[in-house]
Amino acid sequence: MIKGIDVTYIHTPNKELADWYEKTLGLKKGYGDSAWQSFDMDKGSKFAMDFVSYPSSTVQKQSIMISFAVDDIQAAVQELASKGVRFYPDNDITKTIFDVGPSLVATFEDPDGNFVQLSQTKKF
Repeated sequence: MIKGIDVTYIHTPNKELADWYEKTLGLKKGYGDSAWQSFDMDKGSKFAMDFVSYPSSTVQKQSIMISFAVDDIQAAVQELASKGVRFYPDNDITKTIFDVGPSLVATFEDPDGNFVQLSQTKKF
Protein backbone atom coordinates (compact mmCIF):
# COMPACT_ATOMS: atom_id res chain seq x y z
CA MET A 1 0.00 0.00 0.00
CA ILE A 2 2.58 2.66 1.05
CA LYS A 3 5.38 3.03 -1.50
CA GLY A 4 7.56 5.52 0.37
CA ILE A 5 7.55 9.13 1.45
CA ASP A 6 6.06 11.40 -1.21
CA VAL A 7 6.99 14.69 0.46
CA THR A 8 7.90 16.10 3.86
CA TYR A 9 6.82 19.68 4.32
CA ILE A 10 6.61 22.49 6.83
CA HIS A 11 3.47 24.48 7.60
CA THR A 12 4.48 28.13 8.00
CA PRO A 13 3.07 31.62 7.44
CA ASN A 14 6.63 32.85 6.75
CA LYS A 15 7.25 32.88 2.98
CA GLU A 16 10.76 34.25 3.56
CA LEU A 17 11.65 30.93 5.19
CA ALA A 18 11.92 29.43 1.69
CA ASP A 19 14.62 32.00 0.89
CA TRP A 20 16.56 30.94 4.00
CA TYR A 21 16.50 27.29 2.92
CA GLU A 22 17.67 28.33 -0.54
CA LYS A 23 20.40 30.78 0.48
CA THR A 24 21.66 29.17 3.68
CA LEU A 25 21.23 25.45 2.97
CA GLY A 26 21.72 25.70 -0.78
CA LEU A 27 18.43 24.01 -1.69
CA LYS A 28 17.16 24.74 -5.20
CA LYS A 29 13.61 26.07 -5.42
CA GLY A 30 11.26 24.09 -7.64
CA TYR A 31 7.52 24.62 -8.16
CA GLY A 32 6.11 27.51 -6.15
CA ASP A 33 2.96 29.59 -5.91
CA SER A 34 1.33 31.80 -3.28
CA ALA A 35 0.55 28.78 -1.05
CA TRP A 36 3.39 26.32 -1.72
CA GLN A 37 7.13 26.17 -2.37
CA SER A 38 8.83 22.93 -3.28
CA PHE A 39 12.55 22.29 -3.53
CA ASP A 40 14.26 20.12 -6.14
CA MET A 41 16.09 17.26 -4.45
CA ASP A 42 18.19 14.36 -5.72
CA LYS A 43 17.27 10.70 -5.33
CA GLY A 44 13.49 11.13 -5.37
CA SER A 45 13.19 12.99 -2.06
CA LYS A 46 10.74 15.87 -1.85
CA PHE A 47 10.73 18.75 0.60
CA ALA A 48 8.38 21.73 0.56
CA MET A 49 6.65 24.48 2.50
CA ASP A 50 2.91 24.99 2.80
CA PHE A 51 2.29 28.67 3.48
CA VAL A 52 -0.63 28.96 5.88
CA SER A 53 -2.13 31.85 7.81
CA TYR A 54 -2.80 31.45 11.51
CA PRO A 55 -5.07 30.61 13.15
CA SER A 56 -5.27 27.55 10.97
CA SER A 57 -6.87 24.14 10.95
CA THR A 58 -5.95 21.54 13.55
CA VAL A 59 -3.81 19.80 10.94
CA GLN A 60 -1.95 22.97 9.92
CA LYS A 61 -1.01 23.69 13.54
CA GLN A 62 1.39 20.73 13.29
CA SER A 63 4.55 22.25 11.91
CA ILE A 64 5.91 19.27 9.95
CA MET A 65 3.90 16.85 7.83
CA ILE A 66 4.98 13.56 6.27
CA SER A 67 3.00 12.48 3.23
CA PHE A 68 3.24 8.80 2.25
CA ALA A 69 2.92 7.90 -1.44
CA VAL A 70 0.23 5.42 -2.50
CA ASP A 71 -1.00 4.27 -5.91
CA ASP A 72 -4.71 4.13 -5.01
CA ILE A 73 -5.74 6.58 -2.31
CA GLN A 74 -9.36 5.40 -2.24
CA ALA A 75 -8.32 1.82 -1.49
CA ALA A 76 -5.69 2.93 1.05
CA VAL A 77 -8.22 5.08 2.94
CA GLN A 78 -10.73 2.21 3.00
CA GLU A 79 -8.11 -0.27 4.23
CA LEU A 80 -6.81 1.99 6.99
CA ALA A 81 -10.32 3.00 8.07
CA SER A 82 -11.19 -0.69 8.41
CA LYS A 83 -8.25 -0.95 10.85
CA GLY A 84 -9.62 1.88 12.99
CA VAL A 85 -7.46 4.72 11.64
CA ARG A 86 -9.11 8.11 12.29
CA PHE A 87 -9.18 10.44 9.29
CA TYR A 88 -9.51 14.24 9.18
CA PRO A 89 -11.98 15.92 9.25
CA ASP A 90 -14.28 14.30 11.79
CA ASN A 91 -13.32 10.75 10.74
CA ASP A 92 -15.69 10.96 7.74
CA ILE A 93 -13.91 8.92 5.06
CA THR A 94 -16.30 10.14 2.36
CA LYS A 95 -14.90 13.66 2.85
CA THR A 96 -11.26 12.96 3.70
CA ILE A 97 -9.68 12.97 0.23
CA PHE A 98 -8.73 16.46 -0.98
CA ASP A 99 -7.58 17.56 -4.42
CA VAL A 100 -4.54 19.81 -3.92
CA GLY A 101 -3.46 20.41 -7.50
CA PRO A 102 -1.03 17.72 -8.65
CA SER A 103 -2.03 15.29 -5.88
CA LEU A 104 -4.91 13.80 -3.94
CA VAL A 105 -4.29 13.70 -0.19
CA ALA A 106 -5.98 12.21 2.87
CA THR A 107 -4.89 13.16 6.38
CA PHE A 108 -5.12 10.89 9.40
CA GLU A 109 -3.91 10.67 13.01
CA ASP A 110 -1.52 8.14 14.47
CA PRO A 111 -2.15 6.89 18.04
CA ASP A 112 -0.07 9.75 19.51
CA GLY A 113 -2.15 12.40 17.70
CA ASN A 114 0.41 13.17 14.97
CA PHE A 115 -1.15 14.00 11.63
CA VAL A 116 0.21 12.11 8.62
CA GLN A 117 -0.97 12.06 5.00
CA LEU A 118 -1.48 9.66 2.18
CA SER A 119 -0.70 11.16 -1.23
CA GLN A 120 -1.54 9.96 -4.73
CA THR A 121 0.02 11.82 -7.65
CA LYS A 122 -2.61 12.58 -10.27
CA LYS A 123 -2.01 11.49 -13.83
CA PHE A 124 -2.20 14.29 -16.39
